[in-house]
Amino acid sequence: MAKSTRSTPTSKTNKPAPLEGNKEWRKRGRVRHVGPTLGEKTWWENLPAWGRHAISLGFLLIVALGFTAPATFGGKKLAGDDTVRWRATAEALLDWEETGGKRALWTPNVFAGMPAYLIHDTAGPPSVDSIPSALRKVGLWPLAHLVVLLFGAYALVVFLTRTPLAGVIGAVGYGLSTYLPIILVAGHNSKFIALAWAPWLLLAFGALIRRPAGSGWQLAALLTGLFAIAAAVNLRAGHVQITYYVVIIAAIWWVAEGIADVKTGQLKAYGLSTLFLLAGSVLALLMVAHPYLVQWEYKAFTTRSAGPGGGLAWQYAMNWSQGVGETLTLLVSGAYGGASPTYWGPKVFTSGPHYVGPVVLFLAVLGIAGVARRSVFAFTGAGVLTILFALGENFSLLNRPAFELLPLFSSFRVPETWLAATALLLALLSGWGAYYVQRREATPEAETRKRRTALATAGAFAVILGLLAVAGPSLLSLEKEGEGVQIEQMAAQQGLDTQDPAVRQQIGQILSQTRSERAEMLTGDAWRALLLLAFALTLVAARLWGKIPSWAALTGLALLVTIDLWGVGRRYFNEDVDALRRRSDLAVAVPEGDADRFIEERVIEAGGPGTFRVLPPNPSQNAYSSAFYESVGGYHGAKLALIQDYFDRLLPDDSTGLNETAIDLLAARYVVLPGGALPSTTPLFQDPATGLVVAENPDALPRAFLVQDAEVIEDDPAMIARIRSGEVDLRQTALLHEPLPDGFALAGGRMPLAPAADSLLADSLAVDTAMDSLGARPLAPGVSLVRFSPDEIVWTVAADAPSLLVVNEIYYPAGWTATVDSREAPIVRANYLLRGVPLPEGRHVVTMRFRPESHKQGVTIAWIATLLTYLGVIALSGLLWYRRGHGTED
Repeated sequence: MAKSTRSTPTSKTNKPAPLEGNKEWRKRGRVRHVGPTLGEKTWWENLPAWGRHAISLGFLLIVALGFTAPATFGGKKLAGDDTVRWRATAEALLDWEETGGKRALWTPNVFAGMPAYLIHDTAGPPSVDSIPSALRKVGLWPLAHLVVLLFGAYALVVFLTRTPLAGVIGAVGYGLSTYLPIILVAGHNSKFIALAWAPWLLLAFGALIRRPAGSGWQLAALLTGLFAIAAAVNLRAGHVQITYYVVIIAAIWWVAEGIADVKTGQLKAYGLSTLFLLAGSVLALLMVAHPYLVQWEYKAFTTRSAGPGGGLAWQYAMNWSQGVGETLTLLVSGAYGGASPTYWGPKVFTSGPHYVGPVVLFLAVLGIAGVARRSVFAFTGAGVLTILFALGENFSLLNRPAFELLPLFSSFRVPETWLAATALLLALLSGWGAYYVQRREATPEAETRKRRTALATAGAFAVILGLLAVAGPSLLSLEKEGEGVQIEQMAAQQGLDTQDPAVRQQIGQILSQTRSERAEMLTGDAWRALLLLAFALTLVAARLWGKIPSWAALTGLALLVTIDLWGVGRRYFNEDVDALRRRSDLAVAVPEGDADRFIEERVIEAGGPGTFRVLPPNPSQNAYSSAFYESVGGYHGAKLALIQDYFDRLLPDDSTGLNETAIDLLAARYVVLPGGALPSTTPLFQDPATGLVVAENPDALPRAFLVQDAEVIEDDPAMIARIRSGEVDLRQTALLHEPLPDGFALAGGRMPLAPAADSLLADSLAVDTAMDSLGARPLAPGVSLVRFSPDEIVWTVAADAPSLLVVNEIYYPAGWTATVDSREAPIVRANYLLRGVPLPEGRHVVTMRFRPESHKQGVTIAWIATLLTYLGVIALSGLLWYRRGHGTED
């Protein structure tokens, strides 16, 4: 236990009251084993432990059922915008699985092709998280995972404080914090699941690092296995960013435990616990070798590794940095206007604030001020750090070095997400605050100090809330930066003269009305918070002055926290939100317009997928088009860097808007644009509902074609400029980043390469007869498509000279292989982002398959590690139970 500094006198005896942890405290409390405890014996304390836990967990279950009722009952299902986008992105994969019987590893419909395991992954080994996932499939989303979250937070607080009602307060304070219902409505499901398992990971960490001295190797091994399972389950949620936050919290806690153990001479036990943690971490990583081995391989080719240090670019990563003043929303929900459009903070837009409320914050500060425990120090430090990390570019003094130096820090974006970890930490500290309120101190002086601390803390919050309620509109600007200019621009687009006094008056009235709405939200929520704080202080004071028992005070505080967070959360998660869809409507949740149906008919006429692509409007964010046909566009947080370069550097054009050569490059036979068409395209159809025009692009490159010329341009900017210029006929000449491998030459003679291998020429003659019997779709002179599936493409090729088969698929070397007449062949990068296969003269069958070795290895390792871990945990649990029942010592 950590020592405290010497306290000042607080009584007429002129003797300092002992602080928890110092020598005097230990002397006066030596008869206690855990710390100060409440001496009163009410009906609550007389209940058996299982009874108190049953009542507490029952209340949490009621909270979960009640809060998720709109999505659990009434025939509706929660499917936020991101969920619908995911459904659109995965639609082709789901259809293929239904007809083909197995999950594909590559999807051709998104961004001209990308790995499918980032969208709809193959199933890994089952684990404890399979239980709520199964309940989710039968309609209990998000109820099942909210129960996991509440029970986990409760277990963690009870583990720390040994106080069930404190566990209820901490669980509700975290589980109903406003960010969680907001991300549910937005459809950030993997993030919510990772946050649900976060308390369990911290619980497993705490149990292992604080295992009883001399407990024996069996318990240490069991706790190591449980820690590995908790870490693996958190990673399996599929949101590494949240797991990263929890690891940072655990690391700070580990440091706090280490400092305390060094002071108390328990360095050996600390070192052993650290070794067990490392072993559990390695085991957890092995358990999630699938899907993370193949995803780690993929990361090197994505925008997540496009920055200078192998991560994101600084500016992109720091988008959605929390404003410095915006941290007020932790205390007052409407301080910055709530959600867009009334939101006036520095972010582009937001779906709502990060709010934990005055009661949780009041109790958290009480816990920090009154409880000298290692976890309190750790959670306080971690809480401050997560808030500073959330500020992102608004506190670059910390975030820039972290971005450059901390492993993986630069791989994550949206810094405000750190506040989800802040909410967890504040909830845990509020549990410690509730523990501090209910316990009886060792001396009257300490009880007096507790009362003063409670009054001073409540007074400080009351001053802040009072200022915001009375003078908030004059203290805060309540106007988004550049908001007036944006309104002027909108007026100008409508043909209004922004210099006209009448127009300027209208603009001023709009700004004034918006500011008035924001002021009303600010003051209303400030008064609301002040009232809740008054109720909380009344309950705490009644307990500290002996007017009510502890259980009554803590029960009242738990109800206050529930009422507070429930009320604010219902603003964003209620029966009327668009994300709640009737189950019968889910099949048509992905919007399909007449333009999409028109293109689908063209796909059927062309013989099916694999013939052409479509360039949709806003391609870098358009998820819906990929539900119906092969699209150049898509929606994903980890795009291939090549396709991002296409959107940023190849496709835009200052004069025409879109570079025509870039459109041709990815075989976009149809271009969909709002209200018009490009000069080089022919309008074919206009959607009467949306106004979207489908235009045919006759110059689109085929999906596969032969060239006999090549030009080597090793510099990326030079190659991009060469493509954009349109000076090179890409149907005749391929642009390569490096010379073809030894043994291959093209007939055009522009590359000084070795002659073609005689063995390949001979092999080509052996397949002539076989090729004639294959049914194929012609794509280009000499090239026909025989088979097209997500993971395998087969062409027949007739080359009258040594040629390069340019395949209009995104270049991705980590898994795609090629064979020519059943013999392995190299795949080269052509035309910046396409594939090329060198061919000898003759007729050939060319096959490309996507079989990443890392995927197979990951699945095997994950199954073995998971089986060994679970069998080990079961065996050790049985052994310890047997030893305990028979009184056997280690």
